[in-house]
Amino acid sequence: MMESLYNERIAAIASEGKSSKSNSNKTTTTSGSAAKCETMYGNAAKINSAADVAASSNSGSGSASSSSGGGSNNNTTSNRRAKETTTTTTSSSSGHKHRKTKKAITNLNPNSNSNTSSNIESLWTALQEEAIEFTHDDEIPLSFAAKRHQESIEPLIYERHPWRIRERMKTASVALVLCLNIGVDPPDVVKIQPCSRLECWIDPSSVSVPKAMELIGSNLQMQYERWQPRARYKKCNDPTVEDVKKLCTSLRRNAKGERILFHYNGHGVPKPTANGEIWVFNRTFTQYIPLSIFELINWMAAPSIYVYDCSNAGIIINSFQPFAEQHEQELEKALQAQLIQSQSQTHSQSSAAQSSSASQLVSYKNCIHLAACAANEILPMNAQLPADLFTSCLTTPINIALKWYAMQEKLGMVPRIQSELIDKIPGKVNDRRTMMGELNWIFTAITDTIAWNTLPRELFQRLFRQDLLVASLFRNFLLAERILRSHDCTPVSLPALPPCHRHAMWKAWDLVVDLALQQLPDILEQQAPYRQLPFFEHQLTAFQVWLDSESESRTPPEQLPIVLQVLLSQVHRLRALELLARFLDLGPWAVNLALGVGIFPYVLKLLQSSTRELRPVLVFIWAKILAVDPSCQVDLVKEYKYFLSVLQDNTVSKQHRTLSAFVLASIVHNFLLGQTSALQGPLLSICLEQLNDSSWLLRQWLAICLGMLWQNFEKARWSGARDLAHEKLYVLLRDPIPEVRAAAVFALGTFISSVTDRSEEQANNIDRIIAITLLETVGEDMSPLVRLELAAALQWMVLLFETQFVTVYLAEQMNSHSSALVSCGGERSASITHGMPHAPSASYAQSTHSLERFVPHIRRGVSSSSISNMSSSGMGTGMGSGSGSTTTTNFIPFQSIFTKLWLGIYNLGQDPFPAVAATAQRIISHVRDAALCMITAKEATNATTAGSSSSGSGTGSGSGSAAPRDLEKLNNSSLSVSLPPSPNTRCNYLGGSGESPPVGHHGHHGHHAGHGSQWVQKLRLSGGANAETQRKLRTSSMNDETDGGAGGATAHPSAGISGTGGSAAGLTAGDGNHSARSSGSETNPYADGKAQMLQPIVQTQFIPWAISYFTRPGNQRYSSAEGGSEEEEGKQRYPIDRNSSELRSRKYRYQRNEFMRQWVSHRRISSLISRLNDANSWARKTQFTPSLVKLLPYEPQIAVAYKEKVLVYDFVKNSVLSYATEANAETSLGSSLIGATGAGGGGATGAGGSGSGSVRKTSRLEYSSFGGASGSPFARVSSFELLNAQDVGLMLVAHDDGVIRVWQSTSDDDSQPLTTRLISAWDALPRSGGGGGVTTGGVSSNLPTNSGSSSSSSSVAAGAGATGAAGVSNSSQLGSGSSLHYGNGSGMGIVTAWQQSSQHLVVGGGSYRYLRIWDVERELKLNDFQLGRDTSVRVLSPFMANRRCDTIVAGCSDGSVRLFDKRCAPHIIRVIREHAAPILHACLRADDRSLVVGCNAGKVCVFDLRGWSHWDGLTAAPHEWQAGGDITAMATHPIADAVACGNASKISIYSLKGKSLSSLRSNEGFMGSRNPHPTCLSFHSFNVQLAVGFVDNTVAVYSPTPVL
Repeated sequence: MMESLYNERIAAIASEGKSSKSNSNKTTTTSGSAAKCETMYGNAAKINSAADVAASSNSGSGSASSSSGGGSNNNTTSNRRAKETTTTTTSSSSGHKHRKTKKAITNLNPNSNSNTSSNIESLWTALQEEAIEFTHDDEIPLSFAAKRHQESIEPLIYERHPWRIRERMKTASVALVLCLNIGVDPPDVVKIQPCSRLECWIDPSSVSVPKAMELIGSNLQMQYERWQPRARYKKCNDPTVEDVKKLCTSLRRNAKGERILFHYNGHGVPKPTANGEIWVFNRTFTQYIPLSIFELINWMAAPSIYVYDCSNAGIIINSFQPFAEQHEQELEKALQAQLIQSQSQTHSQSSAAQSSSASQLVSYKNCIHLAACAANEILPMNAQLPADLFTSCLTTPINIALKWYAMQEKLGMVPRIQSELIDKIPGKVNDRRTMMGELNWIFTAITDTIAWNTLPRELFQRLFRQDLLVASLFRNFLLAERILRSHDCTPVSLPALPPCHRHAMWKAWDLVVDLALQQLPDILEQQAPYRQLPFFEHQLTAFQVWLDSESESRTPPEQLPIVLQVLLSQVHRLRALELLARFLDLGPWAVNLALGVGIFPYVLKLLQSSTRELRPVLVFIWAKILAVDPSCQVDLVKEYKYFLSVLQDNTVSKQHRTLSAFVLASIVHNFLLGQTSALQGPLLSICLEQLNDSSWLLRQWLAICLGMLWQNFEKARWSGARDLAHEKLYVLLRDPIPEVRAAAVFALGTFISSVTDRSEEQANNIDRIIAITLLETVGEDMSPLVRLELAAALQWMVLLFETQFVTVYLAEQMNSHSSALVSCGGERSASITHGMPHAPSASYAQSTHSLERFVPHIRRGVSSSSISNMSSSGMGTGMGSGSGSTTTTNFIPFQSIFTKLWLGIYNLGQDPFPAVAATAQRIISHVRDAALCMITAKEATNATTAGSSSSGSGTGSGSGSAAPRDLEKLNNSSLSVSLPPSPNTRCNYLGGSGESPPVGHHGHHGHHAGHGSQWVQKLRLSGGANAETQRKLRTSSMNDETDGGAGGATAHPSAGISGTGGSAAGLTAGDGNHSARSSGSETNPYADGKAQMLQPIVQTQFIPWAISYFTRPGNQRYSSAEGGSEEEEGKQRYPIDRNSSELRSRKYRYQRNEFMRQWVSHRRISSLISRLNDANSWARKTQFTPSLVKLLPYEPQIAVAYKEKVLVYDFVKNSVLSYATEANAETSLGSSLIGATGAGGGGATGAGGSGSGSVRKTSRLEYSSFGGASGSPFARVSSFELLNAQDVGLMLVAHDDGVIRVWQSTSDDDSQPLTTRLISAWDALPRSGGGGGVTTGGVSSNLPTNSGSSSSSSSVAAGAGATGAAGVSNSSQLGSGSSLHYGNGSGMGIVTAWQQSSQHLVVGGGSYRYLRIWDVERELKLNDFQLGRDTSVRVLSPFMANRRCDTIVAGCSDGSVRLFDKRCAPHIIRVIREHAAPILHACLRADDRSLVVGCNAGKVCVFDLRGWSHWDGLTAAPHEWQAGGDITAMATHPIADAVACGNASKISIYSLKGKSLSSLRSNEGFMGSRNPHPTCLSFHSFNVQLAVGFVDNTVAVYSPTPVL
C-alpha cells in the first residue's frame, strides 16, 4: 500500500499542472448546503494533492494515470469539489507544499537499491509532516483590545482651565487731563535743543496757545476713539484740584461699576513728588498745586486704569502699591467682622453700621497703572520723536512704529523713506485690505502672540481679553517698551509685565514693516496697487511645521494667536481652520490653550458663514470644544440648525456626520432650551432615518442623541413614540458593536424615565414592553458594558413602579417563608436579600422564593441567595425532585411583567462582572428599603388592627378574604424559618406528599430573636394584618383592578397583594390597565404633583466615557470609525504609531513566533518523540491536584489549573502568576461595595454553602465553600484558554457554573511584579443548566435538576474530587489535547475551544445539549449547534494557533464524535460512532485531515477526514488500537506523530498508527516513592514537550533527551 501511495504521490506532483488545468475545465453540480459541507469535510479542501493521494489509496489504484484522469467517479467528483471550494490561502500555498514534498520524495527514490521498508516509513512521515502553512501574526486580530477592555469605563481625567471671562468689563468713560502750560517749561526739567515738541502729533508753537491746547486735546480724544469709539470722553486742560475732583466724581457717578480711564499728561508741570503726588495748577496759573494720588484714587474708585505720561512716573506706581495692599487688608478685616456680626445678630445697629462701612471700602485689585518711565528716569527728548512718545505708542502705534523703524540705521533697508511719507500711508486702521489696516492687523497678531507666550494665562486673560480698550493699550504698551527702552527709558505697569522688548516676534514685525515700506513710494507716486504681505501665510507654514514635528516634548506653538487672527481672512481661513483642527486633536490641553487664547468668539461667528467648505472642519472644531467644555452648549443653541444640516447631508463624510450628532447631543444634554429648540427642528426624524448607517460610531451617537433629546423631556418622548422611535431602536440592541448596543439601551432607558406622570396607561404599556424587550434581548449580553447600562435602564422601572416592585418583593418574602422547603441535595434556601447591604438576619437571609421556576425563559439567579426552589401545584411544572407545596395559590403569576423584571434585576445582581452586580444590588437594596419604609409607615395601624384581623378580613379586595387560620399560620410560621439544617442532619421535605418542613423551634429561636426579630416582626405585622392593611399594601399593584376585585383575587392575603392576570406582552386587559394608578394618595408619590424629577438610584459612566472619545488625541481613536470602506467602518481598529515602543516590541514577538513556526516546518519533530524519557526537565509541587495543564505556545511558561485557580509558571524567571488571589481581592472589594454581609450573613453563607450539595451554582458575591475548602467567590475552573498568544496573552478561564472570565496581567514597571485585572466576565451558557431541554426523571425541563447530570451539581463534589479523590476530576480537554477522565460519568464541567484567527469561542459541556459559539470581537452569540436530547459534550478539539479551521469536533458522553462546520446550517452535522464509552479526548490535528479520538475504555481511533466523501460517514477508522481500560488522560501533538495516554503505571506515547514510541514511568527517583497516575496531559503546540499533572499535586514537563 505504501508503494502505491508513493507512486500516486509522484504522479500527483508530476501532473500538477495538467490536473489543475483539467479540473478547471470540468464542472460538477452539487446541491445545497449538503454539497457545500461535503467538500468542506472531505478535507474542507485544505490540501488538494493530499486528497488525490487518499482517493487513489482508497480505490486501490497504483498508477499515476488514475490520479490524473482515471479513478472512480466518486473520487473524481470529490476531488473536483475539494478543488472548487479551496480557499485563497490554500490555493496560493499548494505549490509550496508540493515542492517540499517533491524534495522529500527525491531523497527517497524508490528505484534505488535502498528502497527498503525504512524508506517507506520515512516517506510516510514526510507526507504526514508536510510544511503546514501558518497565518502570519500580523494578519491575526487581537482580542479584547478595544477601549472598553483596556481602560475603565469612566470619563477622561484632565485639567480644565477657566477660559471664560468672569466679568466682561468695558471702559465707559475716559478723563483726559492735560497739564501742558504751553510756553512755560517746568522748573525741574532742563530741555535740550533741539528738543521734541510734538504733542499728539501737533507742534504747539505752530498755533496760538489756546488753539494748540484745543487741538491737542481733540487729537488725543480722536486717538483714543480708534480703540474705544463708544466711550464718554471728558477733557480737562491745565486743571485745578477742584476741576480734577469734579471730573472724576462725575465720571464715576455715570460709569457706575464700569471702568474709567484717567490719562495724565504732565509735560508742563514738575515731576511727581516722592510721596506720589502729581501736579496741577491754581486758578491763576501762578502755582503748581500737588494732587495726592490717594485722593485721586478715592475719586476715581474702582475699576479704573491710569496712564501717566510724565517723567519719574514710576514714583506714582511705587506709592500706590503699599497703599493698595494695606487697603486690601483693611477690606478683608471689615468683611470678616461683618460676617461675624451678621451671624451673631445680637446688635442689629452695629451690624448695619459695620455693613455700611464695609460697603464703602472698594477693592483696588482691578486698578491698572501704565507709567511712561521708571521712578528715576525722565522722558526722552529726541527731536525726531514726539514729546508724548509714550502716548503716541499707546494711541497711534503704527505711525510711531514706522517712524521709529525709519530712524534705525541698522534696521533701515529702505533709505528712500522719509518721515513725511509715513504720514501719508493710505488706508484706515479698521480696513484690512489697505496697508494701514493690514499693518495694524499684523501688529495685533504679533503683540498678542508676544503676550500669550510671555504672560501667565490668568494675567493674559485679564489684560488682553477682558476689556477691548485695555487690551489695545497693553498691546501698544509692548511697543512702547521696545521703543522707549531704545532711548534708555523703561515703561512701568501695574500689574507688572515681564520684559518683552527682545522677543523673537519683533523680528517678524521688522520684516513686515520693511516689506510694507518698500511698496510705499510706488503706491504714493505711481498709484501702484497694494500687495498683501505674506506674513500670515508664513506663520501658518511655521504652525504646520510644528504640527508635523510630532515631538512629545515640544512646547506649545507660539503661532496660535496668529492662527486666530488668520480666521478673519477669507483667503487663508480654510487652511487656518484645518491646522487649528489638527492642533485641537492633540488632546484636552490643546483645546484649553485654544480657548484660553480666544478661539471661541471667532469660531462661533463663523457658524453664520454659508461656505460649504468650512462645514466639516467647523463641526470637528466644535466637537472638540464641546467634548472638553460642555458649557458651550448655551452658546450654540441658536446655531443648532447648522449642525443639523450637516447631519442630514449625505454628501458629508460619515466622520463629520458623527461629529454633528455628537454636537447636537451635547446641545440637548440636560438643557431644556436646547431640547426644545432641537425638537422644533427635524432632529428626531433625522436621527431615526440614519439609525441603520454602516458607521458604528454614527449609530452609537445617533442613539445617544435620541436618548439625550427625550431625557426628562416628555414632549420629545411622545414625538418619538408617534414615530415608533423605541421600536426602531430595538434593531440596535443586536448591533455587532457593544458600544452601539449600550447606547441603544441608554436611549430606551431615558425613554422610560422621561414620563413621571404615570396616569397615562399608554405610557405604562409602552414602557413595560420596552423593559421586557431590553431584558430578553440584552439580558445575557456578553459585554459587561451593555449589561451595566441595562441595569441602569431598568432602575427607572423600579422608580416609576416602585409600589409594584415592593409588592412583588413582599409577596415573595411571604410566600418563601410560608412554604420554605428544604431538600436533601436540593436548592439551598436563601433570601433574595442575601448579599445586599445590611441584610437583616441570618434566619431571614435563608428565605426562599416561589417565583423563579415559573419564568423559565428569564435568566435565573445562580447563587445561594437566589429565588428558592418552590413550585405551585397549579402551574403544571413538574420537577424530578418533587413538586409538593404547602400552598396552591400563594404565588405571583408568572405572566406578571414586574415579576419578570424583578427576576431580571435580581439576576443582574448575581452578574459575574463586579461592576454590574454592584449596580444591580443597589437597585435591589432600594426596593428592600422601600418595603421597609412601607412597613414602618403602617406599623402603628397594623399594630392596632392585628388583634382583629379575622373580624376585619371581609374588607379586603372584594372577591374573597383570608381565612383566620391562614393568617395565623402566616404570622406564626412564615417568617420564622431559621437556618437550614446542617449537612449531616438534612431531611427531604420535598416528597410526593408535599408536607412542609418543620419551622424553627428550640435553639433556632435564640438566633432568630437575636439577629432579625425586629425586621421580621415588622414584616409579619404587615403580612398578618387585616384585609384593610392588605388592601393598602395592594394599592397600585401590578394587576390592580378596582376595589371590587374584578380581577379575581384569591383568598390568600399574599394573593391579594400580588394580583392576578396579565400577559407577557403587557397589553391585554388582564395585565392591569390601572397598574400605575394609585387607589390612595398615601402610596402614590405623584398624587400631590411632587417629585416630577426622578433621582436615579445608580448612575453609570458610559455617557461621560463615550464623550471622552472625542476628547482623546487622534492617535487614540479608532481609525476605522473615521473613514474607509464600509467593511472597515464596522470594525474597531487603532491607527498605527510606527514609532511607538509597543509596536517595536510586538514586531519582535512576531519575528520570534515566526522563527519558531519555521523551525517546526523545516524539522521532522516526530523523530524527537522517541527521545522522551522518564527524566523531566521541570517539575513543581502544587497546592492541590492539578486538573488542567497547558504549555504556552511562544513563552517558556506553563499554565496549571486546580480548584478555582489558574497559575502560570515561568521556567526562565522562576516566577508564578496567579489568576485567583488578585481576583478574590477584587471581588471582595466588589462584594463589600454591593453590601456583602458580615457577621450574620457570612455565618449563614458558610453554614449553607459547605454542607449542601446544591444543584444551584454558588453565588459569586459570597464566600461560599467549594469542596470543603475555604471561601473563594468563584466556582472550580473547568477549562482555560490563552488569548492573544502571539502577543501579550490574556487568560480566559471557564468555570463549572458556566461563567467565563478574561484576565489580563499588567505591570506599571518592568521591575514590579505582574498583577491581574479582570477585563470581562459573562455567562457563556445559560444559568438554567440543561439548555435545549434536559430530560430528568422522565420530565422535560429547562431548569437544573437534582440528578448528577446538572452542570452546577458538581460544583461541590467535583471540587472535592480535585483535591485528590481517586482520580475523579471534573475537567475537560483543552489546549493541545489534554483531557481528564470522569470517574463517574456524571457531573461534567464546561469545555471550551478558542480560535484566535476568527476570534470565535466554542463553549459546551455540562448537561447542555448544544454547543454555543461566541464572537469575542463583537461580544455576541453567533450560533447554537444542537446535539440532540441524549448526549452532551465532554471534550472539544482545540484549534491550532495561526490556522484557519471551520470544523468543530465535539466528543460526547454517548461515545459519539460530532463534527460541525461553522459555515453551514446548525442542523448539518456528521457523527462518528466508533466508541461505546464516553469520549475522553478528541483532537483535529494541524493538517485538518487527521482526527484522533479516544474514549474512557482506552480505545484510540485515528480518522482520515479526506476519505469522508459521503454523508454516510466513515465506515471504519484507518488506525485504531487499545491503550488500556485504565487510562485517565490523553493528549495529541497537533503536528508531530504522537498520541500520549496515561494510566496509573505509565504514560505511553504512540504514533498515529498505534505503534508504541516511548513510555514514561514513575520510579523511586521521581519526587518520592509512590507511583501517581496522571490527571491531565498536554503537548506543546510546536515543540516536543509534554506537560503532565499528577494526582500527588505535582506538575512536570518532559522534553527530549539531548544528543551528546
